[in-house]
Amino acid sequence: MTEARLRQLRRLPAARLAGPAMWAAAKLRVARWDALMKSPRRLREVQEQMLLRLLGAARHTRFGRAHDLGRIRSQDEFARRVPTRTYADFEPSFERMREGERDVLYPGFVYYWGQSSGTSHTAAKHKFLPISREQIRWQQLAGFDVLARYLTLWGELEFPGGYMLGLFPPSTIQKVGPVGVASNPGIMQLHVPYPAKLLQLPKVPVRDIPTYQAKLEAMAEAYLDYDVWSLTGTTCWFSVFFDHVLAAAGRRGMRVRHIQDIWPNLRVLLGGGVPAEPYRSLIEGRMGRPIAILENYSATEGGFFATTDSRADAAMLMIPDRGVFFEFVPRSAGDSDAKRVPLWEVEPGIDYSVVLTTSSGLFGYAIGDYIRFESTFPHRMRFIGRPAGVLSLTQELTTALEIERAVSHATKVAQCTTVDFAASSEVGVEGTGKGRYVLFVEFEAPPADVAAFAAAFDDELRAQNRVYGEHRANDVAILAPLVRPLSRGATKRFMRDLGQYSFQQKFPRILTPEQSRLLRAHLRV
Repeated sequence: MTEARLRQLRRLPAARLAGPAMWAAAKLRVARWDALMKSPRRLREVQEQMLLRLLGAARHTRFGRAHDLGRIRSQDEFARRVPTRTYADFEPSFERMREGERDVLYPGFVYYWGQSSGTSHTAAKHKFLPISREQIRWQQLAGFDVLARYLTLWGELEFPGGYMLGLFPPSTIQKVGPVGVASNPGIMQLHVPYPAKLLQLPKVPVRDIPTYQAKLEAMAEAYLDYDVWSLTGTTCWFSVFFDHVLAAAGRRGMRVRHIQDIWPNLRVLLGGGVPAEPYRSLIEGRMGRPIAILENYSATEGGFFATTDSRADAAMLMIPDRGVFFEFVPRSAGDSDAKRVPLWEVEPGIDYSVVLTTSSGLFGYAIGDYIRFESTFPHRMRFIGRPAGVLSLTQELTTALEIERAVSHATKVAQCTTVDFAASSEVGVEGTGKGRYVLFVEFEAPPADVAAFAAAFDDELRAQNRVYGEHRANDVAILAPLVRPLSRGATKRFMRDLGQYSFQQKFPRILTPEQSRLLRAHLRV
């Protein structure tokens, strides 16, 4: 079957010629990277040099002059002179930049703006973040770093060998005044270096299909007979896309059960955005065999910050020399005025808030993430969460506030009242690769129709959260939410189960997996 299928595929024999050169480059990069991460002196030098480079580039901007960036010579001085800021603090400067003003935070004019659904402190529904040409170049290098880890960890000498398929938003640039707005991955697709561009899928016009359902279906149909070697995207989308590929194969009359029967050479999934482990069984079940999954930690604000460096451990190795200066605030410190700790001074086992200085004009910027270092020298980390807590099946980042607004809307529509409520999520629903939200509600006056309450909750969430709405459309990746009524007094009993008796303790809006398991014991029979 495999040999016959390989003869049917559209292949790139010349691509294998690049394998030895790519392997050599990857091996050299990883060796230097590993040596850097094991040396306290070198790590500090590289990060301090990056800071001074970023400050020097911005010294003549409005922000640079206001904070005398050109005179700063150390991280201590930088932290004293430039306080920690959030998106809301930078928002007025961002607005001036998007209106075309030059030399505000970054030298010159910044054309590209990445639209993000992140949760940094702002009243706006969406964040719009500057992405300079310099940041794009840094992200290209960091993107190779992620691939280099795969090549060296798996001893992959033939890669690329075939096509590299990306599951990304469209690259269509929306003109908003003088600037162009798209997602960061969409922008990066426009700047794939030429040799890699030959291997990159999807091509225009499939690349720029605006709706997720239509794009996934079009990619499955268009590239069913291509020799795909890798997939790149948010990890939670892989199993969803595999379902589309298997469906497309069925429509062709192909007798296949697994993705390996369609793409025998598919060997690596380069993912991120959400932890891979909850999705691994779904992915491998559809794949028909185990497959390498490399995770990364990234953000619109600066690209890739860390990536998998071990086949046995999910912690990720920091990337310290790709255009970002890292600082951290211990979670226990609390407020934004707390002392910032540079990368070379962090300690294992402590939860830190992440603060960035980037090549797009962000200085001392708190991105709203918590991470924890498993080790230092080398610095290997895990993503812990966000201050407010979010639900994120497909990087929609639904906040507690959005959940509350949706419940409020649903109670009005369904003419009911609630005692309290909390939300969680589940994946692999009914044997699919898709997920859904589960809303636990203790009703004071229950609705006549729980399904109507759930539909109203769903409708308002779509209105509140753009990405949720896009990924709910036609059940493309997120299925309709499930409402689970709780028995009378369940919320109080649940809080006692958690050992929380104080009136100051609040019923959690977004549940951890363990809390969700405990709360299910209080469902209404």
